[in-house]
Amino acid sequence: MLLKPGELNLELIRLGKVFHYGSISLIVEPCRSAHLKAMKVAKDAAALLSYDPNLRLPLWLSPEEAREQIMSIWDKADVIEVELEFLIGSDRINDESAMSLWHPNLKLLLVTLGEKGCRY
Repeated sequence: MLLKPGELNLELIRLGKVFHYGSISLIVEPCRSAHLKAMKVAKDAAALLSYDPNLRLPLWLSPEEAREQIMSIWDKADVIEVELEFLIGSDRINDESAMSLWHPNLKLLLVTLGEKGCRY
């Protein structure tokens, strides 16, 4: 059974200070609509939006669809934790490549580096 927008506990979402989410629920409807509604309710209630795309490529129809959906909500997040290689199409991770994904409302971008930890 997939979560539907009408099943969200909006009052509980409004009480939260941080709303943390991933990208898996963007794969299919009605989860995608529920996800987007929950994000909007949380943001309207002044919650910090924390996004970890947590790519699971085999679940998506295609890499292009995954990238498109992941990026479709990118500019809504206040904090993002991400492995950049897939999104930028290169294994050369440096400050310039990380900053290419920065957006004006972002407060913190954490770039994971596997065994090497992360950069911010």
